[in-house]
Amino acid sequence: MRVLTYLSALILLASCGVIRNTPKFGLQDGVYELNKQPVFIENLEDTLLISTTKGAFIQALPTIISKNQNLITFQKSTFDVDVLAIPVKFRACQSAIPTQLTSEINGALYVGKRKDYFQISYHKTPTNRFKRTLDHYGFSVGGFVGLGNSLVNSDLSQGKIVNEYQGITFSKGIAGIIAINNFTLGVAYGFDQLLDSNASNWIYNQKPWVGLALGLNLN
Repeated sequence: MRVLTYLSALILLASCGVIRNTPKFGLQDGVYELNKQPVFIENLEDTLLISTTKGAFIQALPTIISKNQNLITFQKSTFDVDVLAIPVKFRACQSAIPTQLTSEINGALYVGKRKDYFQISYHKTPTNRFKRTLDHYGFSVGGFVGLGNSLVNSDLSQGKIVNEYQGITFSKGIAGIIAINNFTLGVAYGFDQLLDSNASNWIYNQKPWVGLALGLNLN
């Protein structure tokens, strides 16, 4: 159980700092889509060099920025691999137990399809220099599997389990993740299976739940 606690704590802390330094949360050198065409971007300190994927130079920003071209959006589609922490779960009413909002330790491996949008705008300063602004938006949908823990007792088994303990659960489901600049948040829909002999008596076994998901990007 300590392993699950340390893992979730690491995810919660790292998702606030490490995630913003990965290529998916900053415009890095690489291939992107511009107007539905693949282009290669070289990101210098104050200039973007845009070329075709075959190396033919197209333009440099902000060199040819005009009044009608002060906002450009680059897109990137990727395969997403994350570690998720699910700190909060909403469980529907089961038997005599009313609707529950639980906070337990859950960690999961998430795999999905991701789409990122990088909006770049240049604003001319009074000294005739261009100041660049970057806004990032990302969306990802996929599936997850993982381990967690959940309370097991007499109330949650209709009196069939005498002892009270924290049971280990196997979780699976789907999740959607959104990113706005450095802010990342997701919603998970899943099912828990209790991994011991009391599974058939636990009222939440294989029953759906909705949870809050926080992620640490691995790729």
